[in-house]
Amino acid sequence: MIGSWLGHLGALIAVLVILWSCLKTVQLKARTDNLQILLQLVSFYARYWFVWLLLWANVQLLYDNQIIYWLLIALSLLYIYMSWVEPNRLRVSHFSINLTVSATYQPATDISLAAAASQPIKRQPIKRQAAKIAVLSDIHVGIFSNPHQLARLVKCLNRLDVDAVLILGDWLYQATTLDAQLSPFKTLNKPCYTVLSDADTQQVIDDAQNSEPASNMQLKHILPTFGIQLLPEQGLYIAGIKIIGIHNGSTMDLPRVIEQQRSAGQPLVIATHDIKQLEANPRTLSDANNDTLVIAGQTHGGQVNIPILTPLMVRALTGNKLAAGLRQPDIPKQSNHPHQPLNAANKPSKRYQVWVNTGIGVTGLPFRFNCPPTIDVLTIQVQTSDA
Repeated sequence: MIGSWLGHLGALIAVLVILWSCLKTVQLKARTDNLQILLQLVSFYARYWFVWLLLWANVQLLYDNQIIYWLLIALSLLYIYMSWVEPNRLRVSHFSINLTVSATYQPATDISLAAAASQPIKRQPIKRQAAKIAVLSDIHVGIFSNPHQLARLVKCLNRLDVDAVLILGDWLYQATTLDAQLSPFKTLNKPCYTVLSDADTQQVIDDAQNSEPASNMQLKHILPTFGIQLLPEQGLYIAGIKIIGIHNGSTMDLPRVIEQQRSAGQPLVIATHDIKQLEANPRTLSDANNDTLVIAGQTHGGQVNIPILTPLMVRALTGNKLAAGLRQPDIPKQSNHPHQPLNAANKPSKRYQVWVNTGIGVTGLPFRFNCPPTIDVLTIQVQTSDA
């Protein structure tokens, strides 16, 4: 009797999951493949069906102790964890990165961070000799997110002892309205800067209730209303370290900026969404040295992190050689040119450091495993070459 009743309940939940996913797909009015979105939403809401499957398999074990039911329990727990638990396991990671400059280095004067914010921010003078920045990326507001997650994210950022918050693009994923989603950022008590990805720069928010012209509904015009400023390409100084923003599609002369910083004996931090777009042209960063750090996102850490396999998959799917974390400079081999060390492939070696954030949200399938959403608190310190 109980088994029959549970069986009918499972069928009902499955039908409701499919119908609800169809309704959400219609509401999105997406310009992309509706079938793909439908399948993604079914995989997202299927977690409710897997809760039923977990209950059903446990009931069956009371009557018949077969291994198939144990396997179904394990599958259900794994699915619930990957789709429901880990995507909400926000963690904070702390890491120190040293940038080496010449012995003549003199810290630059900071530009007021509060001046760029939509509202004045009371700040104490910086006492530390390093920039402390909260780095996150790939929030992906949309079909897999809800306002409570973003509110929890902002509360976590408010508790951190950092000079600024830096968000590395990919704000949206099949999103339409943003007021309810991004409103928690109005309570952020720190300066917040962002760089934009290709998707961000092309995205226009469709909102039938909004009377603003479409040109004003671009993300770059919406974010400042929530106190989120675009990181300027000309850069700003945080604790004496210059940080510039490379928005995807930018045509700025990065080699010239790097050369100017080196001539001035100053460290440089480059924030971008996708490191591979900068490295596509081997000469773009060819003059960058161990006085330069590139911070990026885009990879999500693979979302499902399986040792050995995930880095290979990330490289195959995104072109990025680093799934997450720190990439140290290459060890250069001898070269006939004194300023151009070569690696084994006779190409310029990468003498700069790279940090890749694992991201906050999810895309494709709504799963995370061994790769929780992460805020990286980077303490960027400057040391002289004779230290």
